[in-house]
Amino acid sequence: MLFIYKALTKEGRETQGELQATNRQVAIEYLQRDNLTPLFIEEKGSFEKRKASIFNFTFGNRVSALDRMFLTRHLSAILKSGINLREALEILEDDVQKPIMKKILKDARINLERGQPLSVTFQVYEKHFSSVFIGLVKAGEVSGNLEGTLENLGMQLQRDYDLKKRVQSAMIYPLILLGASSLIVVLLLTFVMPRLIKALTQAKVVLPLITRVLIGLSKILSANPILTIIVFLALIISAITFFQNKQGRQFFISIMERLPVSKNLIKKLALSRFAITLRNLLNSGVSAVEALNITAKTIGNEKYERALLDIEAELRKGAPLHEVFKKRGNLFPHLVISVIAVGERTGTLENSLKAIFPRLPQKQWF
Repeated sequence: MLFIYKALTKEGRETQGELQATNRQVAIEYLQRDNLTPLFIEEKGSFEKRKASIFNFTFGNRVSALDRMFLTRHLSAILKSGINLREALEILEDDVQKPIMKKILKDARINLERGQPLSVTFQVYEKHFSSVFIGLVKAGEVSGNLEGTLENLGMQLQRDYDLKKRVQSAMIYPLILLGASSLIVVLLLTFVMPRLIKALTQAKVVLPLITRVLIGLSKILSANPILTIIVFLALIISAITFFQNKQGRQFFISIMERLPVSKNLIKKLALSRFAITLRNLLNSGVSAVEALNITAKTIGNEKYERALLDIEAELRKGAPLHEVFKKRGNLFPHLVISVIAVGERTGTLENSLKAIFPRLPQKQWF
């Protein structure tokens, strides 16, 4: 069988390619033998089939944010009760109902019995678990404090979920207004404009260009009501499909950042993810440079992603961390920059950051 894979080298660089293996587990072992950390592995045929599909409605095969919260919190609680990891996975496997979660937990248990750590299974299911999630689990395994790491990860997922819900709630009203306005425009063009057209035609007046365009559009819509409905539904489906991919999400975020009702919430979401993710990675033993790289790729905001990757690059060249953050004062609060500057004088960069971010109450970011 031919597999497509993405993996990390020992230097932290991402690589991808194809390899022959009898099954997915053997493919993972081949990559690990070559000192590669698997991020994504899938049989080429099924990957291409899934990629070619326009609509991929896999509700039962999608791991939601609530599923990840359930997994981390329950697994942490079971481990703290003294039950070993294999038995904990077996308990959760029997408890969950969603097929994809059952499969992940079963694979994790089987891999554990074969001597593979839990993080390897999450790497195989990379499309369901972020690199932060996988990195924190791996750090917890190395440090011997997996249950504590899972508990912190569950809290991070909860905060992220709550902020997302706040953003979504803030956007419900504007989206309802937008939808209602669009529907009213279509109804006016379809049913009201034809009567006005008749009156204007009888008056024999010279009409402006924009009025003539509206009249032409109204004639098309009123003459083909079924086509109008089809086009309207097609536009809605196209918009939903567009906003499901990365480019669409970033376009949506860029619009939201310009609206008074949502721009502050969008910034809060990005800053909260930055603070919590970076803090948890550093507390788990990940180096500052690697933590910035992982945080950038999972923050979900292109503007902050570019800024953090630029900060990482300057940090590798030896620039002081507070200076590179200071250059981007429009994105990061003055409080953060000031505390980083103080923290850098207290010891190593990693220890400074680990000491700094836990002191910052969430409300002070905003």
